Amino acid sequence: MKTKFLALTLGLAILGLSPLSSFALPVGSFSDTPWLAQREARGGRGERWLQQLDLSPQQQQQLSAIRQKYKSQIDALRQQLRANQAELRQLMASDMDNTASIRAKHDQITGLRQQLDQLRFESMLESRDILSPEQRQQLAQLMNSRRAKWQNKR
Repeated sequence: MKTKFLALTLGLAILGLSPLSSFALPVGSFSDTPWLAQREARGGRGERWLQQLDLSPQQQQQLSAIRQKYKSQIDALRQQLRANQAELRQLMASDMDNTASIRAKHDQITGLRQQLDQLRFESMLESRDILSPEQRQQLAQLMNSRRAKWQNKR
């Protein structure tokens, strides 16, 4: 899942869309990270996209650095978001008439989602600058193809 982050978010940025889920580029080479090996064992598709973009070693390193730069912040926000969503579910299920608390919790969740989206967007912008115009076009084509396949499954 992590390896798809940059491929998907770059594609979404190029296409002017906002990412709704988190993916990331692999750190280092395509085979030297343990989580990537696990991903490949499950049939990792994100690596194929990256290979199709024919990234140079320097681009891979730069994209990996961007991923690492944002990873801890994104993970922390995701964790906060999950905790707040659990609290909201508890508030919604409670018998107390606490509409103000429910609204406040919802507003808090909305703010966390906005922060998370902003971090992802910043990561996409930085990552986009690393790709050549040809790679951006190729990624846009790959994203269009993926979107079409996803819509056909629905």
